[in-house]
Amino acid sequence: MKKKKLHKLPQSVVNQIAAGEVVERPASVVKELVDNAIDAQADRIEVRVKNGGIDMIEVSDNGYGIPKEDLPLIFDAHTTSKIEKIEDLNTLLSMGFRGEALSTITSVARVKVSSKYVEETIANEIDFNEEGKSPVKKTPKERGTTVRVENLFYNIPARKKHLKTSQTEYRKIYELMNNYYLVYPNIHFILEKDSKVVLDLPAIENSKKGEITKERVKEVMNEDTSNFIQVYYEGAGIKISGYVAHPSNHKSSRAKGYMFVNDRAISDKGIYRAIHEGYSRYIPHGQKVDFVIKIDMDPQFVDVNVHPRKEEVRFENPYRVYSAIENAVKHTLEKELSFRDIPSGNEGKIRDFSSLRERFNKASTTSSKRESIEEGSRKEYESSNLYSSGKSISVKDSLLFSKEILSSQIKEDDDQKENISWEDEMNIRNIFQIFNKYVVVEFTDERLWVIDQHAAAERINFEKLSEGKNGLDLQNYLVPVEIDLKKEEAIFLEEAHDFFETIGIIYEIEGTKLKLKTAPTSFSESNFEEMFNEIFSLEDNIEDLGKNLEKRRDDLLATISCHGSIRSGQRLSREEMLNLFKELSDCENPYSCPHGRPAIWKLTLSEIDNNFERTY
Repeated sequence: MKKKKLHKLPQSVVNQIAAGEVVERPASVVKELVDNAIDAQADRIEVRVKNGGIDMIEVSDNGYGIPKEDLPLIFDAHTTSKIEKIEDLNTLLSMGFRGEALSTITSVARVKVSSKYVEETIANEIDFNEEGKSPVKKTPKERGTTVRVENLFYNIPARKKHLKTSQTEYRKIYELMNNYYLVYPNIHFILEKDSKVVLDLPAIENSKKGEITKERVKEVMNEDTSNFIQVYYEGAGIKISGYVAHPSNHKSSRAKGYMFVNDRAISDKGIYRAIHEGYSRYIPHGQKVDFVIKIDMDPQFVDVNVHPRKEEVRFENPYRVYSAIENAVKHTLEKELSFRDIPSGNEGKIRDFSSLRERFNKASTTSSKRESIEEGSRKEYESSNLYSSGKSISVKDSLLFSKEILSSQIKEDDDQKENISWEDEMNIRNIFQIFNKYVVVEFTDERLWVIDQHAAAERINFEKLSEGKNGLDLQNYLVPVEIDLKKEEAIFLEEAHDFFETIGIIYEIEGTKLKLKTAPTSFSESNFEEMFNEIFSLEDNIEDLGKNLEKRRDDLLATISCHGSIRSGQRLSREEMLNLFKELSDCENPYSCPHGRPAIWKLTLSEIDNNFERTY
């Protein structure tokens, strides 16, 4: 076989190869052009597409424009005003910057650019097609730049053939633009499809670049976002902001998630996992939630140039970033649902369990217990292991949260008499059990709560265990409970002895036998062998469980709490039901079991009437 000589590729071929990295589809063109419009400090950007962008894409802005002398240069490869030396990449915050956008686009489409530079009195225009650049000529235009791209991939039929339908390509553009709407509320965006205006989003008054506003979140999510929770965290050089859906809005699929780093939309599996790990105690395993999360950090600690289309980034310290995100989401949910931090002046807006807790405290002596919980919550948060291969506990049967579960109000009555029972004080008209599974509480103010007795008991036990053995009643066994173990299980329990002792489970290991000497009283009827087997199964490899013991603390406590809880199918007396209700109301998070499954469902008389179409 004859050896072929090396030869240098023509620049036109080089440009078309480069275009394959930068210009994947019409949405890629839109992204490059909108990025440049934003960098030109435009506050109004119009995007027009025809036939899904395959036939035509036009992006117009009112930015500062391009000087006449620079117009012929914008089609040359690697021409840019944003970087001069390699070090500039370390501090770059602009959007489009690499300088090959128009060069690569012109290699696969026909392009026309018209622009009026702010310091010039006349606008100018230049074309690029298969014959090359046209001379610069004058054109009527008041301000900014318009780039028109026509007949994408006209000279690469194979690439054009692999484009999707025009509707699919338009959907990609629509989804892309949602990112810009969210992170640039200060810009007026207009999207036009086939000569019809699809979306006209004026700038949010008094908003600024990079600010996630609830108005734009609502527009992009296209659903009720009234109970979305605002997230904010700042520390260790990282600032996190945005909105996350209330746990009651969890979904099995099709949740919308948007993430940004220094105002740049990205995709990152670690961020996605960190956000959902923050929800791990509030939603069932496998469920998803909507979110918009923005991360601001020193650009030198994040590389935005690792992906041809700048859709991914690389963090210098990813674990620190992911931990901060999980921390922000988890503590935001804790604060929103715990009701301990009620701002002054909001007495008239105290939510259900906040009011219940105050009333219970008048009739019980739980103040010392509450102080210990609050003290525990002040300890520095320790991130769970997001990246282990450990198994998560899955709960399939999920009773949906009432969407109003956190929004209804209880009218306070400060003049109640001291001698009335706490039952009357709580406005409880009746309490009863159905199917030996749910506790129904009827209130005098036309409210009805359905409590999952097992989920509620799990939550109560979980929070008691979280406090440690000092908050538990312990029982010593006259005859130790003996459990046979495998060798690796015995080694694990030997090493984890101190951990279990802190929650009141005290044992000795003799060879491959566990001798249980002490346990919390509420676990006296538990099947300890079954409980330990479930603990061992939290990880595929028990050695990994030992290494991640503290990080998997909540998973361990959730597993243990299940075994000492009231079971589904267990008959309860009235006193037991009242006590369950009372203890649940005293929890930090009374709305879900430690596995994330809802514990209560709330109805009002008006909701029940609506279902029966009753108007009187």
